[in-house]
Amino acid sequence: MTATAPDASDDAAGDEVLYTGVVVYSTQDPEASSLLVSGDRIAWIGPTETAEALHPRARRIDATGCLLTPGFVDCLPTSDGSPVDEDWRRDALARGVTDAVPGLPGTREGMRVLAPLAETQPLKDLSTQGVPLAFGSLGAEEAAAPWSWVRSAAHEGEVDQRISDRAAFLASSRAGLRLLDIPHPGALNLGVEATFVVWEPWDLTVHSSDIRTNAWSVDPRSRTPMLPDLTEGAPRALRTLVHGEIVHDTPGAIAR
Repeated sequence: MTATAPDASDDAAGDEVLYTGVVVYSTQDPEASSLLVSGDRIAWIGPTETAEALHPRARRIDATGCLLTPGFVDCLPTSDGSPVDEDWRRDALARGVTDAVPGLPGTREGMRVLAPLAETQPLKDLSTQGVPLAFGSLGAEEAAAPWSWVRSAAHEGEVDQRISDRAAFLASSRAGLRLLDIPHPGALNLGVEATFVVWEPWDLTVHSSDIRTNAWSVDPRSRTPMLPDLTEGAPRALRTLVHGEIVHDTPGAIAR
């Protein structure tokens, strides 16, 4: 993966960075293959060909095949509800977890907060009843990787209580931001804060908890964002950005 630097005399390029060749988890444009970061915001998403024409002076990062998603939020980062320390935050950023909401399992702000790997809950029933879900690790080492929360809720346990990958992902990301009183669409749309994760290339899919809907869910016309196929593991976080700043970077994986 390479970066193409702008002309040294081009001051207009400033802090604009263009990620190309990617898959963007966006409800605004699920087919976008480029994303522009300007300052602390997502300033543009769309086709790579258009990006190169509209933003020729931005510093280009070729991250072909990588998936870009909002960061995860751990709503149960510790087993006793205590705050997290800087060591935890550093390690969390390397896993694609960009924030934490310490507390205990149960109901907070009208949300059912739980650890999917540690608790058996009727997730489908709760969702059907309109109960918002928020996930976390409960401080368990085996639950530290955030994609494991999604896999547990969408692919494991009682079949009739599984929820979709998308619902599980939102419970692992947007739900935590709502607990922090941070409005967020749960996707990388235009104007959203540039806090996101660049995941290594991985097989992608759209999976529903109801097999009857899978046929239309994977159709591009459904405009449903793609997520990793978690049946064979989960991707690594190659780079994590918070407010447009790189806070974790896997050495040599992506050129700056």
